[in-house]
Amino acid sequence: MKKIFWAMLLTFGIALVTAGCNANANKADNVNDQESAVQGENQTEQEEQGGESVFNAAKPFLFANLGDKYYTPDGMTIADDTGILYLNVPNFGNMEGDKKIKKDSEQGGYLLQVNKDGTFKELLVYPVSEVTGQCGPMGLDMGPDGNLYVCDNQFFHNTDYASRILRVVMKDGQPTGEVQVVIEGVHLANGMVWVGDKLFYTDSVLDTETDDTCIGMGGVFMFTMNELKDAGNGDNPPIKVNAKADDSHCVVAEKVVKLGRGDNTGADGITADSNGVIWFGNFGNGFVYAIYPDADGNYKSENAVNVFDALNQTPFTAGPFKPASLQCCDGMFYDAGTNKVFIDDSQNNAIWAFTPVAQGEKIKPEVIWRSDDTDGMDGSLDQPCEAIVMDGKLIMACFDWPFPGLDNSTFDPPGTLSAIDYEAVKKVIEYYNKQNQ
Repeated sequence: MKKIFWAMLLTFGIALVTAGCNANANKADNVNDQESAVQGENQTEQEEQGGESVFNAAKPFLFANLGDKYYTPDGMTIADDTGILYLNVPNFGNMEGDKKIKKDSEQGGYLLQVNKDGTFKELLVYPVSEVTGQCGPMGLDMGPDGNLYVCDNQFFHNTDYASRILRVVMKDGQPTGEVQVVIEGVHLANGMVWVGDKLFYTDSVLDTETDDTCIGMGGVFMFTMNELKDAGNGDNPPIKVNAKADDSHCVVAEKVVKLGRGDNTGADGITADSNGVIWFGNFGNGFVYAIYPDADGNYKSENAVNVFDALNQTPFTAGPFKPASLQCCDGMFYDAGTNKVFIDDSQNNAIWAFTPVAQGEKIKPEVIWRSDDTDGMDGSLDQPCEAIVMDGKLIMACFDWPFPGLDNSTFDPPGTLSAIDYEAVKKVIEYYNKQNQ
């Protein structure tokens, strides 16, 4: 009996010790779990605070106040040889009558030179069309011949295919005063980019049949320098285009699917990356497309693909901004320093960025900054329409001419250019890269 008693006592003691050890172990595990949870909360809080500081540093500031004379600034380009920034100002914002006569402006609009410190000077008042008595200078780029090529958008004055592509003859970085019409018959001339000896421009309104889902069409047209060099020069007539998808110079035409505010405007912003890939987007619904050159450097419609389906997107919720859907691609600009394409979103008063992708892949646009409805005088984005990088700044032209469905509600001069510190832009991009890992 004593042996049995001591055996039972020993077993009971072992059980007590084991239970005590397990309790201590469980207590330690609970303490570790609590510490891990606290550490996780602290890390999340630190990341949120770090993200907030990253975005605060990327708040836009006023780069240039263009005054009451120059409003609705639009296209920008920088000459590679001189570093001069050229800005087109069509002054669409204050027009009256059936022919949309500009009330307080030269009817031709202006070409400005913008300096690194935000000062500027007027270089040219554009000559007007004999048909409309107007000129609407928008997208522009420097050609390989050293001259500026310009989209003259006459659509707001005359919808009967009166828009044109112009050549501003330059000498030593300054316009000579001679402006030639090289292409005519365009419907709504909008964005432009040169790639080597090829000129690409967007026509935002092409003829097409419409229905409940397809409400418009836009396209990209291409011309070579060899085709353009004599056009409009001396007694040579301009090249006449047919603003339809079947024109021989139309590389690609894309329909506009009804979305959001129901805007039927097609291809608008256009740019080219370091691999020669053309990127363009629709103003009316935010769809983004790419045209990939083939092995011989040719651009064909079969190599044009949709890389962002705005109809099936998930609203963007990262960063300190209210949720946003990309439903408007105005200007587009490729920056080699960040390897990003920047999109000016006129609807959301926002600037987005995405990394170029290989054929067959989809892009992922991310918001760099978004502003509320504003007059732009503090540098907030007031319907941004074009972007460019100069002297350590991402500069955005603010069009400030509201259309239905845009966050910008009021045309309120003066015209403004906003800017974000380039290093701050890179930190926002780095922040997103870490979040996506």
